[in-house]
Amino acid sequence: MWVIVLVSFKNVTMPNCMDLESLRKKIDSGEITFKKNVGIIESGQLVDVKDKSSTYEIAHGWDIVTSVQIDREWGAYYLRLFEIIKSRNYSEKEIEEIFSKIQNEDVHWDWFNKSVAYREDCYNWFYLIADEKPQGACLIYHPKSSLIDSNDIFYIEFVAVAPWNRSNPIIKKKYKGVGTILIKCALKFSIDALGLKPGFSLNALPQAEEYYKRIGMLRFPEKDNGKLIYFEMPRKTCAEMIGKP
Repeated sequence: MWVIVLVSFKNVTMPNCMDLESLRKKIDSGEITFKKNVGIIESGQLVDVKDKSSTYEIAHGWDIVTSVQIDREWGAYYLRLFEIIKSRNYSEKEIEEIFSKIQNEDVHWDWFNKSVAYREDCYNWFYLIADEKPQGACLIYHPKSSLIDSNDIFYIEFVAVAPWNRSNPIIKKKYKGVGTILIKCALKFSIDALGLKPGFSLNALPQAEEYYKRIGMLRFPEKDNGKLIYFEMPRKTCAEMIGKP
């Protein structure tokens, strides 16, 4: 077994004797083991749809092994979901209606490749773990200038929750509020550890727009990226979100 020790985000080195797909497979099989460069920065209780609670932890740090786990386990869930839909012989119209209610715009995201690409100190990774599974993940970039007051804030490059924690018409979701917990944690970390002002921005996937409006983010159309609408959360709303003055 190969053991590759990671010293810091900046100094992470990847094996150059194989292509990325081979590396992914060796990590997934356990043939290559990376020493995780992460720390637990938050723990608490997740509540499921039956109001039963489970303990979660949020790990901060670059962790390619967990990213590979996300690709495998989240992808397997989507395959199972799509196989169930296929097996039920729905009409074309019924299938269209079902898929309109499934939040899968990020199904093509490859977290392994993101881990390979985003390793510098300006990026911070957060993984929410419960039941020994990644329930959600978030990657932020800093610093980013606020469009509201020009202070340094952070930008959410990617944030997603496991597909079993999303509502769909076929299978009941597992846990509630995973995405909000991750964003709150990233916000507190940005203030306390990175010294940034309260605030963050992002370009939202269309299916997530209503959520970001609901938590109080403001839209700035001049920063839209095609169909990805640009949002920023004001300082006061951030303070209210994390309970800080």
